[in-house]
Amino acid sequence: MKKDIIESLYKVMCSATTTAIDARITNNDYFKRRVLGFRAEIEFENLIKKSPKVDFLEGGQFISKKLTGELGDKNVFIYTTISSDKPRDYLEVYKTISKWEEVESLIYIKMSKDGWVDEPCEIKTNRGLRKQDKILRPAYVFYQFNTQTKDFDKINNGDFDIVLNHFPPSQRRPSLFRLRKKKQFNYFEEYNFAILQKIYANRYFLDVIMRKAPGRQIIDLDGFLVFKNKIILVEIKEKSPITSDEIDKWKYGWDSRRILWYLYLQKKISMQILYSIRQINNRTDRKFVQWDSIFLDDFLRGVGWSTSRAGGGGEDTLLAPYSFFRRLKDIIKDNTN
Repeated sequence: MKKDIIESLYKVMCSATTTAIDARITNNDYFKRRVLGFRAEIEFENLIKKSPKVDFLEGGQFISKKLTGELGDKNVFIYTTISSDKPRDYLEVYKTISKWEEVESLIYIKMSKDGWVDEPCEIKTNRGLRKQDKILRPAYVFYQFNTQTKDFDKINNGDFDIVLNHFPPSQRRPSLFRLRKKKQFNYFEEYNFAILQKIYANRYFLDVIMRKAPGRQIIDLDGFLVFKNKIILVEIKEKSPITSDEIDKWKYGWDSRRILWYLYLQKKISMQILYSIRQINNRTDRKFVQWDSIFLDDFLRGVGWSTSRAGGGGEDTLLAPYSFFRRLKDIIKDNTN
């Protein structure tokens, strides 16, 4: 079954993700970065689970339509989470997000560990030929967050129409990209079945279901750290610092688009944002060094406003000194004392 999940993940992610190489950056294929990016999120969650005074909760998605540009038009979001956890574990997160007036609907989608079946799909081979194949279809139970009772209501016989009904019907088939380097998925074999189920259930939602929604905009959140009296939103990445011969001149970048989003979100929901980086030695060997972390406000205090650097996917990144970052274990300790 583990092999089946990795195989389905391979087909789903290849079919939905273009390969875009940024010539400005060495070894920076977008598809490769997207696939390898799961390692940092998995390792972060595993690390937090070993900490007795802090819990980890799955991140969610803010989903909206593209703005038309008409006078008075504004963002209206649906907030979703997919996890195998109990909905009530997420009550405080949902209560906080529900206070934001631009969020009109909050849905919790609980992944069932059983009841998964095969379903037909179309793939494009590495030679560009379309053919019929199959992938796994996870089983889900749907809950609506009730803003009056501040609790979750189970939706009997619920399905993904609760999200898709916010969008007009799709008039054409989504783009289909070729299958490619399967070896990039080999590292998933290191992780247990439950983790792979959760990853695939999320990607199935984003790369199969939501591709049926034309004009969709989706912004992912990586996760939440839950302390006794505080919840912190965390952005998780794996990278090596931008180095020089002198350590005090090292830097880390953060995508300018993500910074703007998190700054706006922090203002709206009054939740601290932590940028946590799984430092690796280089892009090729990717050997783990340590966890480096910084709060958004501290990053902005040290950012070089007059300069930026080419980042992944053609985006610019703003840079802050490496010395502004702290060890993740120290930040956890500060918030549990």
